Amino acid sequence: MKCGCLVVVSALAVLTAAVGHAEEGPRIEMFSPQGKVKGVRQVSVRFSEPLVPLGDPGGLVEPFDVRCPERGTARWADSKNWIFDFARDLPAGVKCEFSVKAGLMTLSGKEVSGQRAFSFSTGGPAIRSAMPSEGAHSVNEDQVFILMLDGEATAKSLLSRVCPLPIWR
Repeated sequence: MKCGCLVVVSALAVLTAAVGHAEEGPRIEMFSPQGKVKGVRQVSVRFSEPLVPLGDPGGLVEPFDVRCPERGTARWADSKNWIFDFARDLPAGVKCEFSVKAGLMTLSGKEVSGQRAFSFSTGGPAIRSAMPSEGAHSVNEDQVFILMLDGEATAKSLLSRVCPLPIWR
């Protein structure tokens, strides 16, 4: 008896989750990257339902308004997966925003709902390498350090984040 009740309760839980999921309507299941990330070359988006015909995805639907200082090209990998390839790896200091176009419809004629805006940033410059390197055993008291960054740093940002130590003589 306990086993039979457990099966019924489990089946109801699965049905409730499936019905709740179906009522959400078409949406974006995955958007990558998001937040602060380095080394971006591509944006990848997966929709919950097909937006373009399988086998003929070429340029039929442009799902996003893209606001980004870097250029790229959009394409459909298949009926549910959209890709935006940048012309190069994005440098530090780039912010991109992707907004779902108003009235975006699936092949079945349903409007895409859910989250409408996505963004990411490559963040500020980061140290790629330093001379002398980390863990060096011979650092002079008047040592000069050379930093190789992954992007251009402004004088203002450096002065706001670097604190020179007093010189002891």
